Amino acid sequence: MKKILIVLVALAMICASFVGCNSAKVSDLEAVKDAGKLVVGVTRYKPMDYLDDETGEWIGFDAELAQMFAEELGVNCQLVIIPWSNKVAELNGRQIDLVWNGMTATEELGEQIDFSVSYAKNAQVVIVKKGSTLTADGLKDATIAVEAGSAGETVAVETVKATKINKVTAMVDALNEVLAGTSDAAIIDLTMAQSVVGKSNYADLQMIEGVKYGEEVFAVGMRKGSDLKTKLDEFLKAKYADGTMAKLIEKYQVVLNEDTLK
Repeated sequence: MKKILIVLVALAMICASFVGCNSAKVSDLEAVKDAGKLVVGVTRYKPMDYLDDETGEWIGFDAELAQMFAEELGVNCQLVIIPWSNKVAELNGRQIDLVWNGMTATEELGEQIDFSVSYAKNAQVVIVKKGSTLTADGLKDATIAVEAGSAGETVAVETVKATKINKVTAMVDALNEVLAGTSDAAIIDLTMAQSVVGKSNYADLQMIEGVKYGEEVFAVGMRKGSDLKTKLDEFLKAKYADGTMAKLIEKYQVVLNEDTLK
């Protein structure tokens, strides 16, 4: 009887190990299709991902493309707000499938996650209140608001070498810090600045003219080795070729990285 029990336990363990191995082999693409949804990590970042004032639905250059990509996979698209500084952990913890939010593709970040083909260009600019006398030379001693984990933070630390950095959750929060007077300036994406600075709630803000840091490229982030990359690269190039991206540019004023999309 004991021998039979031992054999049965051994068989159960073998079966369990096979199940574990099989589940481990499920690819990201298969997992997305099995779940029936593509979960995309974003922040409120106009013009890439933001909520429509009237409908409350997600819109934006990236939001529309993400929704199209999900449709192509035959699943629903679920955009969820994530702490930007926690994006790698969110991916690796499988809380999200992609980061699609005007994300700068850096060499350092590329050691932790994979990128899609680059689809847009960007740079970092400095935002101050209208009437401010602050110049690029004075930034080192000013209080600079940045989104934690962003390219703006990197510029503030490594290029400007600012001594007082106010790290906030999102770029819009950095702008609000300047409006409130709790920060002297914000370093944010040119893409966002062109979309909101000097308009509506941010009418009292302006860019410091002639101050721009580097040239960056945007890409979609995914887990290392994810098989979503092949599908996504094909999708992005196809949407460039068929004119879909050109139409989105008219709505959202994004600068494409055409060399990588052709």
